[in-house]
Amino acid sequence: MAIRPKPLSFSLFTTLFVFLFLILLFTLGNLTYLQFKKLDDKFREAGEQSAAAEIELALIEAIGLSEDKTLRLAAWEEIRQQLDNSTFYSYWYRYRAKNNEFVTAYNLDVAIYDIQGRVLAPIDTSLLPTEIDTRNPGYSIQVRDANPLILVISPVVDPVSGKTQGYLATLNRLVTIFNSLSHFNYIDRNSIRITIEEAEGLSSQALLEHIEYRLTGDPYAKAIKPLIKESLLQLAATALILTLFIFPLAAWLLNRPILQLSKQIDMLQSSPHTPVIQERAKPLFIKELDKIQSSLYAYHNKLSQAHTTLNQKNQELDDLAQHDPLTGVMNRRAFDAYWREVNDVFKHSTNEICLILFDINHFKALNDTYGHHTGDEILIAIAQTINSILHNREQLFRLSGDEFATILIGIPPRKAMQIAKQCHLAITNYPFDKLGINEPVRISIGLADTSTDSDENINALQWQADVAIHFAKRPGYSSIVHFKPELAENARGLFSSQTHSAVYEAVTKGTGLVMHYQPIVDLEDGKPQYFEALVRIVHDGQLIMPSHIFPLVEARSLDQDLDFHVIEKTVSDLQQGRIPSNTGVSINISAPTIVENELVNRLAAFKPFMDNYKLLIEVTETALITQLQTARKNLEILRNMGFSIALDDFGSGYSSLRYLGAMPVDVVKFDITLTRLVDDRANNLILNHLAKMITESGHLLVAEGIETAQIAEQMTKLGFRYGQGYYFGRPARKIGKSASREDSANYSAKS
Repeated sequence: MAIRPKPLSFSLFTTLFVFLFLILLFTLGNLTYLQFKKLDDKFREAGEQSAAAEIELALIEAIGLSEDKTLRLAAWEEIRQQLDNSTFYSYWYRYRAKNNEFVTAYNLDVAIYDIQGRVLAPIDTSLLPTEIDTRNPGYSIQVRDANPLILVISPVVDPVSGKTQGYLATLNRLVTIFNSLSHFNYIDRNSIRITIEEAEGLSSQALLEHIEYRLTGDPYAKAIKPLIKESLLQLAATALILTLFIFPLAAWLLNRPILQLSKQIDMLQSSPHTPVIQERAKPLFIKELDKIQSSLYAYHNKLSQAHTTLNQKNQELDDLAQHDPLTGVMNRRAFDAYWREVNDVFKHSTNEICLILFDINHFKALNDTYGHHTGDEILIAIAQTINSILHNREQLFRLSGDEFATILIGIPPRKAMQIAKQCHLAITNYPFDKLGINEPVRISIGLADTSTDSDENINALQWQADVAIHFAKRPGYSSIVHFKPELAENARGLFSSQTHSAVYEAVTKGTGLVMHYQPIVDLEDGKPQYFEALVRIVHDGQLIMPSHIFPLVEARSLDQDLDFHVIEKTVSDLQQGRIPSNTGVSINISAPTIVENELVNRLAAFKPFMDNYKLLIEVTETALITQLQTARKNLEILRNMGFSIALDDFGSGYSSLRYLGAMPVDVVKFDITLTRLVDDRANNLILNHLAKMITESGHLLVAEGIETAQIAEQMTKLGFRYGQGYYFGRPARKIGKSASREDSANYSAKS
């Protein structure tokens, strides 16, 4: 290692220069200081007088600005509308009072008072009084927590008659107005401070006595300019002397190493990711500059290393974002990105493309029976088994809970079918008994490729594969089904490309989605108590029914998108008055949405209707809710907001009593399958005891599927409070409309 010479201290070179400079500077500074001192008192007094006038003018302007804004707001038509009809004043205050063109940033609060000076409706959050003195409208100043506020009261005058209809009061932040003014020349606006904590009814003059501020230095500039000029001339003469002797020496000592350091910095900028060997760098003979060079090289090397590490971490994060954390295969996000890439590259290509979907048969039952841990082991085993059959170039994707997919490119249909059969055979022979599973685990496989119909867009492969796997699950069909056009015809349009596109468009964007309403009546008098909101989709003048909607929603995991649009549509119908006042409405929320934190925020849109409507959230009992604790938390929040919770389809699954005990429930809706037991003498006793048990636990009972007066009477005797069914009314867009068989919206396999 080469021996580096010891650099000299920069202080040795500057000590003599500083010493000589300080002597001359002290002499000249002492002379100018005496002159500046004489002017200081004079200009300070003048500045204080100007500042006092400036703060007084600013206060007058702030009051005038507050009064002007209040007068303009008082002339607003909505103010007179509220005085004419104050029914929705609370709603107006919350959503309109502070969100209009007349209200500015310094407006803190607004209130409307009748002709007697009483506020139209008390608001808990309002900072204004509930009554005002109408004899002295105008302004007054109050201080709260050292924060000065301008209270302005203005009469609201009818523009036609000229009569006073009421009064408008505004509360305005004085400090905010001060900050918006741009004419403070003598006062530092940031130093303005109020010296009292609380006060009421102050005048402007009284407030001025309690305002403190700091002066700016600007007023001195013109006055001391001649003195500064004279002083600069004196200092310039001294600097000239110093320059003739000291600067040449300093330039020789400093200029060369600084230029050298600058060149080295340029070199580092041209090669930002190349490490530097510090031992090979040329030394600088000034200690401080040499230290800068060493630190610069060390920082550059660390930055280069950090850049390399960051690239590695970014790659790792990208891999994590594209992979399913449970099975290790690619996730739905990666599938969508890859599918778009395939569509862009191969839409004009003749290469064969095959989409294969894999679905685990009865996975929900296996998950419920053996637990989620075993269910996860099944998913991992199946993913690894399928991956072992696929080639390295073919990716496996996990689309949803128990659905996987792969895309084969350039492989003929016969070879794709062979791969599907190999996967099916491998999973059939997998030793699932090692996981403690007593029954066989099977999968259904659906294939669709571009050779089926060369005129179809590549995107049609998705719904074609859905059709194929739909038939693979049906009795009488093979577990591996290759799509054929006649399969889509046999599905009666359920998975048609047109229906698929219409449903996807409606669910993701809300296009064509409408709500129909079916009454839930009091079984004692037959009067509707509330209405259940049921989703329909209008496409080309025809209604797409739930039996065609929900299979595609579940297959594409669009439950949350659909639920949020249903909430928006129902709120819109309430705003338009489609649902009679003093009744109510219930909406169905799916299991995946129940555990979403965003649900509470979306349902907050119903708050304005809480006073006039009974609002219920129906949770489908047959849905698998895997996060019961989160679901319970969200439902308790919704109950506190004013919603009632109904357990829907009770008796249609295996977890009815579990959900009833684990979640906050107010209403239990018996599924139609239980309602029909009322005609069976043997099962009638079971139904009677079940209804009695739930009624005694404090829950209201609703019977679904009531189609005759006899069934309605029998359910009433069993303790049911409410009933729903075709006997009372079919789902319809217009409430009160008499349903008929010509109205296709009222007939569906699934309401």
